[in-house]
Amino acid sequence: MIHHQSAHYAVVLLAFASLAGCESPLVLDRVEAQRAQPTQRSDRLQAIASNGETVVTVGSAGVVLSTPLADKKWQRQILDGQPFLMDVDTCPDGRFVALAAEQQVWIGDATGQNWELRALDTFEMPQAITCDPQGRLWVVASFSTIFRSDDDGQSWSETSMDEDLHYNSIQFVDADHAFMTGEFGVIVRSTDGGETWENLDPLPDEFYPQAAFFADTQNGWIVGLTGTVWHTTDGGETWSREKTDTDAPLYGMAYANGQLYAVGAYGTVLKRDGTGNWQSIDHGQPIRFYLRGSLILPAGTLLTAGGAGALFELNV
Repeated sequence: MIHHQSAHYAVVLLAFASLAGCESPLVLDRVEAQRAQPTQRSDRLQAIASNGETVVTVGSAGVVLSTPLADKKWQRQILDGQPFLMDVDTCPDGRFVALAAEQQVWIGDATGQNWELRALDTFEMPQAITCDPQGRLWVVASFSTIFRSDDDGQSWSETSMDEDLHYNSIQFVDADHAFMTGEFGVIVRSTDGGETWENLDPLPDEFYPQAAFFADTQNGWIVGLTGTVWHTTDGGETWSREKTDTDAPLYGMAYANGQLYAVGAYGTVLKRDGTGNWQSIDHGQPIRFYLRGSLILPAGTLLTAGGAGALFELNV
């Protein structure tokens, strides 16, 4: 009986060996080709900035994508520790500054290379970063906290408005005028270069801003959930709702030469017309996830970035 069992096992092993010999070898060319691409399907891109010569896009897992505007050949970098990069801006000298959720600020050179880490000594959760016309760094965070550095992030001053809310955007329109937005429709304004801040009346229904942009000291827009856009013409004193043709959440905005766009979930791209209405653009790209970063390029095209490694230049 043992003899028959051994013979049976031998036949089975020979059969498997024969099948293995007939199996085609694994083809890894496509895998390696994908790995060589600047964007990966696992990327969650969050923000875009340009200094006029170089464009930088940042995202999760320490991803930094950079390209000269002249040739648009993207290079991929991964910062040490793979931090979650959530925002990026440029300084007057052309350098880039990026913000990580891990209480980190990263400073890169004007080509988007050679990134250096600066730590934020805080337990608050950072939300947005900007570099003002004087080259000072500003970070807004949870518990209505504002950080400022006058020495490239080597040291930070910290103030709070003592409210239990997140600030999630900050923008300097010029050397004197700046705006912040936050939870519960909070609008905060400075007219003295950030030395002092005043709370304005909040947005209606405590609307939660996802992104804000001010074209000047008077005209600004805020976007958020359900395709909602608010517009002010008096520096944030009052707001009116503008008409959109979508209920998709909106996460980012881009402006240049009088053209204003908003981007959001499901690959949504809206363009504002001269009457204050926003129309969806059929850009033709297979974007199933969100778009968050956006930038109008010198040629008038719209560069967008978002989930699943989405990085597209759209003719809009």
